[in-house]
Amino acid sequence: MARPLQTGLTYFPLDVSIDQDDKIALIESEFGLEGFAVTIRLMMKIYAEGYMYHWGEKELKLFSRKIGVEVSLVSAIVAAGLRWGLFSQSLFDDYGILTSHGIQKRYFEAVSRRKNVNAVKEYFLLSEQETEKYTNLSIVSLYPEITVETLELEPSLDLAELMSTLTPQSIVEENKEKERISSSKNESEPLKTDDDDLTVLKAYAEKIETPTKEVERQLTNWLSVFEAPIILEAIDRTQQNGKRFSYLNAILNDFKRKQVQTLADLVAYDVSFKQQAQRVNTRSVKQETLPLWAAPEYSADDLPVDEITNQSIKNTLERIRCKKQG
Repeated sequence: MARPLQTGLTYFPLDVSIDQDDKIALIESEFGLEGFAVTIRLMMKIYAEGYMYHWGEKELKLFSRKIGVEVSLVSAIVAAGLRWGLFSQSLFDDYGILTSHGIQKRYFEAVSRRKNVNAVKEYFLLSEQETEKYTNLSIVSLYPEITVETLELEPSLDLAELMSTLTPQSIVEENKEKERISSSKNESEPLKTDDDDLTVLKAYAEKIETPTKEVERQLTNWLSVFEAPIILEAIDRTQQNGKRFSYLNAILNDFKRKQVQTLADLVAYDVSFKQQAQRVNTRSVKQETLPLWAAPEYSADDLPVDEITNQSIKNTLERIRCKKQG
């Protein structure tokens, strides 16, 4: 079994003059040596994970328990680090992560000899010029364009079953949308309201996870492409598969590509997907021919051994015994 690729560092460089850094000095002036110690422990945790660390309520409580410092104090020190620029405020607000330009620069320098290192484009803070020397670096997007064919195939459904996968809430929402759109003169794009924003964001928070600011922004953008019931249906499917925003984003991208605009379009989309899945599942399977001895009716011929062969076997066995005894 192959060993999992290491992401974090086992050690990281720590300048002897780190306490002279203005960001560190400001934290130490406010919280004393405890502020300095917690900051270094945070650095250790970030580098152990890689070049960033997701920071939420769960991580805060576990980290505080591990280092034996009150949750309120750790939270205040992190807030100060964000305020003074020790960590990127924008990336924390958008994605809930702790990182900085300096952390990333030291990390990618430390892993420059590894065969391949991945970085998320949305988290990346190094300039193009700084990145050029890291030939092992692969930058990927947090929200890639994924076609629905790469997602998990759902069980075969007939048309009635496909209709039943649409939730009553989705059908009611679509009827409301139709009434609003029919009264609107402009039918070139979905009619978006503040209620739609609230409905979609609330559904996402209840069924998947609390959205970051970046996820909120992208969900709001999707409301300029789809009516709310379509997005709510995509959220339901994401929840049913136990996935997160990248999966939802992939579904919506494919809906857009296949021009799904109403729940009726969605039923036709599901029928097409089902038929494609069936074609994949019915591809011919290569048949292998078993050897004769593997057949149930096979029986070995018990032919007698001639005297010369029998004597040869006895001599061979005798030599093996002698070697073992010697």
